Amino acid sequence: MRLLFSHANFPAQFRRLVPAMQEAGHEVAFLCSQKEWHAPSAKGLRLVPYKPHRVSRSEFLHPYLRRFEDVVLAGQAAFRAAKRLEAEGWIPDVIISHIGFGSGLYLSDCFPHARRIGCVEWFYRPFGSDVEFLQHGEVEDDRKMRLRTWNAQLLLEAECCEVLVTPTKWQWNQFPSDLQARMRIVHEGIDWDGLTSIGHKQLGLHASLPNNPEIEWVTYVSRGFEEYRGFPQAMQAFALLQKKRPLVHVAIAGSDVVAYGSNRNDGRSWQQWAQQDLELDPARTHWLGPLQEADYQALLSNSKAHLYLTVPFVLSWSLLEAMAIGCPIVASSTAPVEEVLVNDETASLVDFWDYSAQAEALENLLSKPDHASDLAKQAREASKSFSFKISLKAWESLLLGE
Repeated sequence: MRLLFSHANFPAQFRRLVPAMQEAGHEVAFLCSQKEWHAPSAKGLRLVPYKPHRVSRSEFLHPYLRRFEDVVLAGQAAFRAAKRLEAEGWIPDVIISHIGFGSGLYLSDCFPHARRIGCVEWFYRPFGSDVEFLQHGEVEDDRKMRLRTWNAQLLLEAECCEVLVTPTKWQWNQFPSDLQARMRIVHEGIDWDGLTSIGHKQLGLHASLPNNPEIEWVTYVSRGFEEYRGFPQAMQAFALLQKKRPLVHVAIAGSDVVAYGSNRNDGRSWQQWAQQDLELDPARTHWLGPLQEADYQALLSNSKAHLYLTVPFVLSWSLLEAMAIGCPIVASSTAPVEEVLVNDETASLVDFWDYSAQAEALENLLSKPDHASDLAKQAREASKSFSFKISLKAWESLLLGE
């Protein structure tokens, strides 16, 4: 079978699915505008790059439509790249596209007979999810209308797809009922066997970190430092925790950028704010930047307590991976987290906004290692349902039209 994957970035959500499809004997091509900095080898895979022919001239557009023009430009560029495949006689049987950035928007116009499977992550709503949660109340009218408009590109591409796939029940719940009827819940999957084999072997730490067996390592991982992932609360919790426990060292992995949401109003980054305004001990606070997979896994294998916070939004892979490795976890009691963790059974769940409670929960795990170990073992078992082996079986059924 010929499979055409489409995403703005390679490999993104398809990191494990693409090589699995190649191993199964399928012929695979991947449309993308760029490779991620940590992208694996694309050996045996046909990468088909696309690049919009111009940038958006947003000053001439209504503000609600600026994202939409970016999507149309990306879709147009991906279509032109797909036409090169068509000219060579490479016609896909199935197109699997990530919906949202535009790369799959016009692929059915190039390959009208290909079966379409769309991967959807988020449907924007002004009520009951991320925006309302962060604003502590009703969203202003202008933003309500902007959010509704942002769904336009998803709805256009979803119309072309026979099947839509989303990772979790929480995300599925955000979509309108007519789309839900065509949706399947299939998580991207984690390398559960590999992660659980690491366990708590305490792999060698990053070279920049002190090597002292008495250190109590507390970890925080996020692609970007932002309100969506509770960065302000986490840093305040760590400052309190360091005052209470002199052996606590905090290791923070991620980039000092905002991946979701808005930047600070004062022009500073969130890391600059934390370093300048909070009483974090600089000798015991380690800013690691983005880590390659081996260093990231080694960090989690040494974690005595891992803090994960999120608003009601897309769940991070890092939480599931921390569960599989066996980290004792403190996490926010928000809906996406409560789908995978249960308070006092698999983790300590606390209020997203209450950094004092977060610090107290972390201290409790550090003070009661047996209890922490019990929670970690149960969390590891709970993460098994997100193994890529399970995801792969679901994808095999989808490709067969089942």
